[in-house]
Parts: sequence; C-alpha cells; structure tokens
Amino acid sequence: MSKPQDAAQRLDVLDVSQSFIVQAPAGSGKTSLLTQRFLHLLTIVNNPEDILAITFTKKAAAEMHQRIIESIKLATKPCPDNEFEAQSWAVATQVLQRDADNQWHLLQNPNRLRVQTIDSLCAHLTQQMPITARFGSQPSVQPDASSLYKEAARNCLKALEDNDAVGEAIRLLLAHVDNQLTRAEGLLSSMLASRDQWLRHVLMMGDSDSAKREVLERVLTRTVESVLADIAMQISQPQAELIHELLRFASSNLDDKTSTICGLADQLDLTDSSASSLPMWLALGDFLLTGGGTWRKRVDAEIGFPAQNKANNKEEKALFSEKKNDYKALLLELQENDALTEAITWLRCLPTPTYSDQQWQIIQALLLVLPQAVAHLRLVFQQMGCVDFCEVSLSARHAIHDTTGMTDIGLRLDYQLQHILVDEFQDTSETQFFLLKDLVAGWQEGDGRTLFLVGDPMQSIYRFRQAEVGLFLKTQQEGLGEVRNITPVNISVNFRSQQGIVDWVNKAFSRIMPITDNIFSGAISYKPSIPFKTDELVDKAVHCYPYENTVDEGKGVLHLIQQIKLNKPNETMGVLVRGRKHLTDLVSALNGAGVAYQASDIDPLNTRQTVVDLMSLTRAYLQPADRVAWLSVLRAPWCALSLVDMHHLLKGCPEDSVWRLMQNKHRLESLSTQGQESVAHVVSQFAVAIAQRERMSVAESIRGLWSQLLGPECLMSPAELVDSERFFDCLVALESDRGAVDLNLLQEQVEKLYAAPDASASDTLQIMTIHKAKGLEFDHVILPGLDRKAGSDDKRLLAWLERPSDKPGESELMIAPMKETGSDEDDAIAKYLNRVEKEKASHESQRLLYVAATRAKQQLHLSFCVKRNEKTQEAKTPAKNTLLGLLWPSIKDEVDMGFIDNKLDEDVPLTNCFIKKLDINKLKKTDLSAFDYQHESDRFIRPQTNVVEFDWATDVAASVGTVCHQWMQIMGERGELIVDYDKMKQQMIRHQLLETGVLPQYVEQAVERVIEVLLCCVKDKRGQWVLSNQHENSQFEYPLSGVIDGKVTHVRLDRTFIEGGKRWIIDYKTSRHNDDDKEQFLDNEVIRYKSQLEHYARLMKGIDSTPMMLGLYYPEFGGWRSWQYEDV
Repeated sequence: MSKPQDAAQRLDVLDVSQSFIVQAPAGSGKTSLLTQRFLHLLTIVNNPEDILAITFTKKAAAEMHQRIIESIKLATKPCPDNEFEAQSWAVATQVLQRDADNQWHLLQNPNRLRVQTIDSLCAHLTQQMPITARFGSQPSVQPDASSLYKEAARNCLKALEDNDAVGEAIRLLLAHVDNQLTRAEGLLSSMLASRDQWLRHVLMMGDSDSAKREVLERVLTRTVESVLADIAMQISQPQAELIHELLRFASSNLDDKTSTICGLADQLDLTDSSASSLPMWLALGDFLLTGGGTWRKRVDAEIGFPAQNKANNKEEKALFSEKKNDYKALLLELQENDALTEAITWLRCLPTPTYSDQQWQIIQALLLVLPQAVAHLRLVFQQMGCVDFCEVSLSARHAIHDTTGMTDIGLRLDYQLQHILVDEFQDTSETQFFLLKDLVAGWQEGDGRTLFLVGDPMQSIYRFRQAEVGLFLKTQQEGLGEVRNITPVNISVNFRSQQGIVDWVNKAFSRIMPITDNIFSGAISYKPSIPFKTDELVDKAVHCYPYENTVDEGKGVLHLIQQIKLNKPNETMGVLVRGRKHLTDLVSALNGAGVAYQASDIDPLNTRQTVVDLMSLTRAYLQPADRVAWLSVLRAPWCALSLVDMHHLLKGCPEDSVWRLMQNKHRLESLSTQGQESVAHVVSQFAVAIAQRERMSVAESIRGLWSQLLGPECLMSPAELVDSERFFDCLVALESDRGAVDLNLLQEQVEKLYAAPDASASDTLQIMTIHKAKGLEFDHVILPGLDRKAGSDDKRLLAWLERPSDKPGESELMIAPMKETGSDEDDAIAKYLNRVEKEKASHESQRLLYVAATRAKQQLHLSFCVKRNEKTQEAKTPAKNTLLGLLWPSIKDEVDMGFIDNKLDEDVPLTNCFIKKLDINKLKKTDLSAFDYQHESDRFIRPQTNVVEFDWATDVAASVGTVCHQWMQIMGERGELIVDYDKMKQQMIRHQLLETGVLPQYVEQAVERVIEVLLCCVKDKRGQWVLSNQHENSQFEYPLSGVIDGKVTHVRLDRTFIEGGKRWIIDYKTSRHNDDDKEQFLDNEVIRYKSQLEHYARLMKGIDSTPMMLGLYYPEFGGWRSWQYEDV
C-alpha cells in the first residue's frame, strides 16, 4: 500500500513533545490522526486521565472513543501485514504494556479514557464546584430554552411602570419599537439566547455612562483607523504625488464648486490615517470610486476632467488628454493591487467614530436593561430547575476562573491535565475559546504539556451556533492563551473521493474562495487536496442538471435517483440541501412514486398527520369550545366521519359546542349507521377520560384516550409510532416543567421537532441538510435547489460585532441599536455592522458549498433552475447570493450546452395518498342511551365541585402519587436527595397539586403528605438505592412502546436500571396501609400488580434480553417486594 504524499507531516504531528494546530481538509482522515495522537500520548502519561480529548458532538466523541479502544485491542492480535495497521499495532502494543505496568485495566475500564463533548465537559466542571459555578444543585439542561427567554423578557419588561432608571430605560426602548410590547419581548428574548457574545463586554465597561461611551467609541475609532491605515499603506509615494497632481487639475476644472473634490488637493495627507481624517478619505473615494464603491471606469467632467472639445486651444486640448490618460493609468495601477482593492471597498461603509446623542440614548438604555434581563433569566432558571447550554458554558468558566483568579478546581485541573486534544476546532465559539484558554492558563513553556488542535476552517459552517472561524486563524498566528509555541501543520491527502471529484473541487473552489485569509471577515483561502485514489476514475465525476422550474427539477432528480438505484443498487446516495423548504417538490415526487428514503430532521413533526391528529385531540380535551379541534377529531381515522354526516351533525348550530351536539340524540339519529357508531365510540371514550381527569396527568389522559380510540391501530408505519412517541415526550416534558399544559407553548415546541426517519427504508437513499451531512460520506451526492436563496436573519435589538483588540488574544465589542420603527434606513454604524455580517455570511456560503461537494466519493450531481435569455436562449446569470451564483463561473459553459427536457407525458402516479380508516367492526358497541349526556358535558366544561374525603384511596391521593413520582424523578436524575423543602419548593409542590385537580381546601394537607412521603424515601436505604443515578442504564419515568399479542401498547416505567447483570423494573406506590397487617398488605399488592409489572417486562424483553427483576416499593413505610421475571 502506497504512502500518502503528506506522510511526513502526519508523522510529524505525532511528536508528543510538541503542540500542533493541524488544518485537515475534507476526507483527510483527521479522526484517525487524533486517535493515533491519543495512543502515542498513552505511552508517556502516568494516568489515562492526564489526557483530555474534546469534540463537539456525542457521535464524534463516541466514534473517537471506540476507535481508541479498537486500536488498543489490535495489540492483542498478531501484527497485521498492512503497513499503516502495523504502525498502529506497534503503538497499541506499547500502550498495553504501559497499561499492564500501571494496572490501568483500560479494556475493562474504558471510561478512564476522557473523550467528551465540550458541553459534557462544561457540565462536569459545574458539578465539581456547583456553588462557585453559581448553580447550587445541578439543574437539568434545556436544549431549547426559548420559552424561558420569553418569560425572562416578559418579567423584565414588567418594570415598565417603575419610577426608576430601569423603568425609564424600558419606556425609551418601547418607544423605539413603536410601543409594540410583543415585539420588544421577542427582541429581548433573542438577545438572551446569545448573551455569551455580549454579556462579558457589557459587564467590563464600568459603571459610569461616560466610561461606557469612551470604551465603545474607542472601538469605533480603531475600526476606522484600521481600514484607513490599510489603504494608506498600499498607496506608494509616486502614486500619492500623482493623486495630488490630478486632484489639483480636477479641482480647477470642476463646475460644481460644492463637490467634495474641490480643494481636496490642499488638505490631502495620505499618511494621515486618524479617525478625524475620515472626511478627507471619503472625498478621495468620490474621486476614485463609483457610487457602488468600485474603481471608476469613466473619466469625465463630473470629476473634473473636461472633454477635449471643451478646450480653448491646442495646448489645453493636449493637457486634457494627458490628464485623462494619467488618471486612467493610475486607476489601472491601483486596481491591480488586490490588497488595496479589498481595503478600499470598505471605505464607503465605515462607521462614524462617535455616536450621536440620539444613538447613545438608546445604547445607554440597552446597557441598563440587558443585564437586568439576564438577572431575570437566572431567576427563571432557579424557579424551573433548569438552564440552557449557554449558562452551563458561562458557569463552567466561572468554576475554573473567577474574579480572584484560578479556583480550586482550576488549580486541580491545571495539575492533572497534561495533554488536551480538540477536534473540529474551526467550530469553536468565543465562549468555548476562552474556556480552553482557562484550561491552559497555568501552562508554561517546556513543562511537557501539549495542545493538539485539529480542524478545517474551509468546513466552518456553524455561525448560527456562534462558531468563529477567525479563532482558528488567530490560533495559527498567535497560539492559544499561554501556549504560544504551537506549530501550524497542513495535511492535504483526500482518502474519500475519487480523483475526478478532487480535481473538480480543486479547480472550482480555487475560484470560489478568497485568495487570502482574513480573521476579521472570516475569509478562508482554499487549500488544494491531493487524491489518494488515483486508480478509481469514472468517465465523469461531476454532472450539471439545469431546469426551468422546480416541478421539473423534482421530477428530474427523482429520475436520477431511480437510475442510480437501477444501475448501482448497493451504492449510497445523499440528497443535500441548504434549507428544508428547498425539498418540497422533490419530496412530493418521491412520495408520489413510492420511493422510500430516510430523511434526517427534514419533515417537521407538526406536519405529520399522526401528530396533527394528536394535537387536535389534546386541544379538544383541554379546550372543549375549540370547534376546529373537535371537527379534526371527528375527521381523524379513529372516527373518519363523512362530510355528509358532519353536515347533519352541525347544521344550523354554528355557535354550539361540538361536544354537546355529539350527545344530542336527535342529531345522532340523523347520521348514517357507521356515523352513529363512530361518534358513539368517541363520546364513550371521552366520557371515560373526563371521569378520570383528576387522577391522571394530561399526558397520561391523552395517551390513554388515544389508545382507547384505537388511534395506534390507525398508524401505517413504524415511523408514525415513533412520531407519536415524540409528541408524547414533548407533552410530558412540558407538563413536567410547567406543572400544566400551555397549548400555545406545546404547539411551539412541536413545531421545532422533526419526524423520525423511516426505519423500514434502506439507508442507501438519505435526505438531509448540508449542515446535517457534515462528517458523512456518500457514493453519490445530489445537490438540488442550488439556485434557491437562504432565509434572511431576524433583526436584532442590538447589532454587535466582536473584533480583535490591540491586546493579543483579546476582543472588543462594537454595537449599534436597531433602527427606530418607521425609520427609512440604518445609521452608518449599523450599516457597517450589516456589511460585515453579509461578508461573513457570504464566506460561510462558500464553505457550505465546499462541505456539500466533498461528501461525494464517486459522483457529484448539481441540480438547479435557471432562466433563459429570450433572444439567445442562453442561461441568465443567477443571483450572487445563491450557491449556484458561487458555482456559475465554473459551470456556465456546461449549462449553456442545453437545458434538461424533463417534461413527462404523464403525471407521476400517486401512492399512499389515502387516510387509513378504522375498521368499524373493531369499535365496541355503545348504547348511547346509557349516557347522561348533559351531565357528562357539564363535567367536561366545568370542574367538579363535589367534596372529596382525604383518604389514601381517593382522587387526592392519586394527585399526591403523581407529584411524588415527579419529585422522585427530579431527585434521581439530578443525583440530589432533597431533605429540606423550603418555601420555594413547597410552592412548586402546591402548584403541581392544584394543576392535577386537588381542591384548594385540601391542598395544604396534600403538600404535607407529598413531603412526608419524599422524606421517608430519601431516609430509607432502599429508597436511596432505588433513586441512585449511578446504576447502569438508569432511567426514570421511562416511556416504552411495543406490540403485544398483535396490539400496539404504551407504558411508562417508574424506574428501571441494570445492576449486577440484571435489569430492575420498579413501580413505587404512595399507598397507605394498616400497621397491623403490613406483610398481608404487601402480599395483596403483589397479587394486584404482578400482571402489570410482568407486562412491562414483556415489552422490555423486546429491546433488552438482560434477565429481569421486578419490584414494588412503598416509600412511606419502606415496603418492598421483588421477584424474578420468568419469560414464558
């Protein structure tokens, strides 16, 4: 096997005595490189924990961990013949010897290898010192905290009426957004989501307004002076003298004496780059540049160069001609200087070096309100017992390094960590970058500790997650924190793609990407790759498919997929798009043709019919007056009421409750026989659910109602079952967090989720976004919709930009308020920030296209729509802000060869386009006359008011049990046994009980009962064992679904875990007993619940073959019964 051409560089970076930052392009095997480096480090460290490898995704962490273990296992086998594997075997042999010498037992204890995501690292740090990290007890982490941001913003804006500085600032901000409170709330909540970018800067500005203004205007001044200095540096002395001469000529010949060019020659000093000289430079821009900021091409009287026919004599005519030629020659010379051309394009966009008083008034208000909003957010976090990832990251930094310096945990980490490896370093955010700096803050040159950073800035595509590719470039130049001596290394061999792909990518992207890197704008120059597979050429690696409209394109891509499936059935295909909306016509064509595919995070969950039906069911249950929800329930497949029957049921009663009409005997008799049975079935099951509503949570009620309506039997695929589970998980989480179900919030949460991939479909055809495809590879990559534009970003309450400061490794903040509602345009500072943002977005689009193209192993297919020139029939140039616009110079000639004629004679046949109806024979025959309809209706619309006696067998006890279960889950998952229930915790319990239906007159007694049960549990050794989260595969309130005896069934296990090679399934009960017959009571409970627990075990056996133990636990008196499940 031949060596890759960059073998020397790959060998160099395995020198464990040095620190490296490695730029590794797509397909270059960086995971293998990281694995090899980790193995080499294991041969020299005293403990495996001395090495920390950081990745950005759980999948990447698991892959690296697995590769390290597999590489170590390799040493237990004979030395392989393959040269690369033989090298790995030799290192692994040394690792095993080191393992034996130091009794590490890595193969038995693989968790000693510290390979973790940066999020899990942050969580670990906050757990080590919860008080220092400002957490106290460890909260849960909310992947989507948007509802918490809104609540904090709403709470902050409540100070609107206060007669203090904060109230005045809020009133000013509201006026700025035309007193639209909802808009202000949304803008403020979006600021909270990205607070890690601006908060530290705001807090460091000082307390006085004058100090804050000085800090911020200093940033504006430095920005202006930096650009002016770049321009001045590129203009030579002869060029400067010629500019002076031409300006004097132009000034004397200008008719418009108000022009900025007049008199410019007398004040021009091209060595002056101070902010105060900005008007002079802008005037020079008027002389040299067009209104669009590009070099002038026309030389005319408008800028002081009269036409020759305006000359009074021959000498003057010659002079006019000479000066024009001198000016043209100057422009040609200047525009050949790429650095000058790049710098001068920013001249017209530069911000003013100071704020106007009106601007400062708004900024002043924002700087006061924003920290208040953060404080409110932290209060919301405390109340809800959860945080977002941003808070975990900020708190992790605080746990390592506070205002006094390194904390105890920081010092302990500094002592322990000897070597740090970071994967995907190009996706580091500013907050993560500072965390890494904190981790190496105590390192010194020559102390033997090393940093190994690997990434590819050409694949940095996560700016929406605050990734800053400029940090990679900065580290290459300056090092990271105390690690200054870090060696940049480039590797270049591509092991993934065949030579035709690599050659095409090299040629295309050398034109698409910038010539030079730029830290500030995020410009990344292209680094060519070298193909390793030089013997796997195909006739043509890259194909273009131009279409006239998206419908034709969808059909054309479908045809392409079918051809690849037919000719190469075992090869994989990846259909990658920039945005999910770009797939509409293609997905329609695929579904119509019955082509199965796996879609990863493509189909919104709220568009799946199963979830639409469940949402309607939930709305009807919680809001009986919701007419649309009830109509949806009646049209859902478990009822499938015909439109004729629907008309008879509702006619003449546009205002009446549908629920009442469903119970009207005369109306029911007007329906068809099938309609009567269907409606009766729905009424009977809703009546049961209503009767039990105070004993069950909303999620349990909806799941039970759906099952009784035979909803699961209406599902058409396993994917729909998974979709329904995602809905129920969302419903349970919302009810658990909030103690109640907010339908609007539920709708928002569901809208953010995506339907499960079709598990029955082969993985040979996968559809996903380009972002989701990063790190994957396919034999054939299809890129449809290249002509489509990306979505626009939302406006922010405060526009900001972090830019490098004068201090190495530090950054500073430039800010501008959003324009006032009703204002026509942004001010100069906001325009500048918008220009920078567009520039960064443009560069990231280039990198996004690179990521998409480099997923291909064999062939790359480019599909798009373009318009034709009516006269020439040639393709029109596409918009620059599209991926096609970037590709156009490389593929234009091929596109002009002709469009694809993809019009089909017949429509694509549609399959699976019907709604499955429930078999009417499966419905239980219901005697409608048995229902007291008015009574049931009243119960549904108004809460019950009958008195409930407080006894262990009553509804209140059921509510106590529900709340106890919730708190036992909270304690178990957090690993914190609560023994002190302060006022805040009591209030939370009180709120939960009221939400489950406990009447106010009984709630205090119920609160005492909950606390009593929970305290008994945490004081009981059995209870501590049950709640411990240290068990293997520990789960609380675990949802489980499966098919038993041909029927879909759903359950939720109170507690399950594995201990000693056996899986425990435990139900805990809050029932009371008579002290005289405790043992008899427990024996009776086993008889009562044995079949239920064994039903759980049967379901669990479908996914886990581990031997099962079943248990009943009664925390109040430490009651316990257990038995082994015997599978029959």
